[in-house]
Amino acid sequence: MAELSPPRWVEPGVLYVVGTPIGNLSDWSPRAEAVLREADGILCEDTRVTGLLCHHYHIDTPMLSFHAHNTQMRIPQVLRRLREGAALALVSDRGMPTLSDPGQELIDAIWQENGKVTVIPGPSAAITAYAASGFEAPFIFWGFIPRAGASRAGRLREIIESPYTGILYEAPHHMQRTLEALKAQATSERPIFVAREMTKRYEEFMRTTLSQITEAPREWRGEIVLVIGKPETKSDPEPVNWEDLDRQVRELVAHGMHQKEAIRRIASEFSVSKRELYQYVVTKED
Repeated sequence: MAELSPPRWVEPGVLYVVGTPIGNLSDWSPRAEAVLREADGILCEDTRVTGLLCHHYHIDTPMLSFHAHNTQMRIPQVLRRLREGAALALVSDRGMPTLSDPGQELIDAIWQENGKVTVIPGPSAAITAYAASGFEAPFIFWGFIPRAGASRAGRLREIIESPYTGILYEAPHHMQRTLEALKAQATSERPIFVAREMTKRYEEFMRTTLSQITEAPREWRGEIVLVIGKPETKSDPEPVNWEDLDRQVRELVAHGMHQKEAIRRIASEFSVSKRELYQYVVTKED
């Protein structure tokens, strides 16, 4: 009796976008491992980093560098291999590809050719930090912010002015500078969550505020995700009780105050439009 062949996880001509561990290798799924083992090639951000992962799992699939500096050169090569029937896997150094990592342009090009893309879900630093923060959805993922100049200042302003929770990545040597800049842009206190070295031995979560975290500068180390809480929403103002304000104006007038002065005082005291209050009082007189 012939032995049944083990099932294959890959199909010809498909690009598999594969999430890899952000720190702890035990977070990797059996399916992700199988796809990398069965693929005809692995497109990786850094062959040295992916090589360590493959070595740990005894995967000997050929690797091809695919990073920010060779994307335009690689895309035609990858498209040709897919058309020829190769099954290829795309990984980044850590986490889900395309989230601040190469891959978005390649995937777009494949769809433009009516090709096929599928995703093997895996860990994501942004989603992991957001899940631990306890902050409200919706959120915006900003990735890495520009390092300097007007583009940096503009992005920081966008992050602070956004009405939504914001998630961004930051390098440890820029961390304190970024925190100070965010605080300078903010017009009110903002909650902030710092996730450092997630899933690793020295994982650290810190939920505080921009003011508190900048009061005591520290030397930051490791890979960091910042989650910035949404600004507090102002409660809807109480509806204006124009009838009551009209009554108070008339009482002041009855005690000898000129009507215009009475209207000005009551409008100022209750933070309403002097013109609107005047119109209401005059209309009541008619």
